[in-house]
Amino acid sequence: MKASKIASIVYYLLLAISAVVLVLFFCVGFGNQESLPSGLYKSPQFTDLLMYWMYAQAAICGICTLVGAVTAKGGKIDSNMPGWGVALAKVGLWLFLPVLAITWFMGSTSPIMTGTGLYEDAFWLQATDAIIYTIYVLLVVTALALVASLSGIFKK
Repeated sequence: MKASKIASIVYYLLLAISAVVLVLFFCVGFGNQESLPSGLYKSPQFTDLLMYWMYAQAAICGICTLVGAVTAKGGKIDSNMPGWGVALAKVGLWLFLPVLAITWFMGSTSPIMTGTGLYEDAFWLQATDAIIYTIYVLLVVTALALVASLSGIFKK
């Protein structure tokens, strides 16, 4: 079986699972909210399932990215991709680590109020800020790369 066929099957499988999880969250669990232990807030019934699925998808994406980068043959990610495309793909991969390091120092360690009380774990507060800031920065870089690609700057 070709790699593209396997990728297509996996894509549709992940899409189907995502659809089921979203239907459970919005249609089954959203109307039946459950109280948190503090009793102050309520959350939809399948919030945990949605969050675990989100984490699983992020892990799958990270693993596939690393495996793809390590197993790329001859430095080329795709045989149809021009040399500058390969260079841009590698820049995107290696841009993640310095951005994460820089945003780590931008993160706040100030305690925050949650539904269960005051959260004071400085490491996770800073890690959460760093991950969110990294997502924002890389989203902007991705949008700029998409605009540049669609504008025809990188035509052969």
